[in-house]
Amino acid sequence: MRSSEGTCYFLLILVVAELLPGSSCGNNPRYEKFLNQHRDDPKSSFHGRYCDSLMSRRGLTRPECKEVNTFIHGSKRDIQAVCAGGGVPSGDLRRSQHPFRVTTCTLRGRSTRPPCEYRENTSPRYIVIACENGWPVHYDESQI
Repeated sequence: MRSSEGTCYFLLILVVAELLPGSSCGNNPRYEKFLNQHRDDPKSSFHGRYCDSLMSRRGLTRPECKEVNTFIHGSKRDIQAVCAGGGVPSGDLRRSQHPFRVTTCTLRGRSTRPPCEYRENTSPRYIVIACENGWPVHYDESQI
């Protein structure tokens, strides 16, 4: 009988934990937006058109071309760890303790009207992000 009571309490704790604000990434639209805009792992292969293709596919070229965007080539777990013990506080932001492979896409030319053409730069960098309830929600910058 005690075993079934323990199981019931365990299930109740799981349900309550899921209902708490910020306890689930599925309830955090800012985290989901962060992933869409800034995570690509493993790095997609677009045969020489990485930035042009991925920026368009992720909706970052409508209604205007986004001037600069960075994609982190790391797991969700590793990126989220920056918001916990894997990151160093830097004001309201957190800086990763180890470099991530990142690709920065920079708009070519001055026009922000589609079609959008980007220059690509991939390198290892420390990432600086804003966190909300333990979840990454804003990419601030990367540092060599």
